[in-house]
Amino acid sequence: MPYPQPVDEDHYADIEQARAQLDEAAGQLEQARERLHAAVLAAFPESAGEPAKRGVLAEVARRAKFSREYVAQIRDGKAVK
Repeated sequence: MPYPQPVDEDHYADIEQARAQLDEAAGQLEQARERLHAAVLAAFPESAGEPAKRGVLAEVARRAKFSREYVAQIRDGKAVK
């Protein structure tokens, strides 16, 4: 679909600004995901060498809004990054 007016430097600048905004947002998203994964892992007592505690998996899954299976993958170091 053609532009309604000729392509010029303003269009190119708009594309570059939009790309920069997207890159910044993607970086923030990755940082937030890493923080959440670290918090999930730290919630398990066995991460600190203590005995496992009943109910932690379900509670972590509920609060993280992840499935129990995905939380278990994070806990076990098998989650795809």
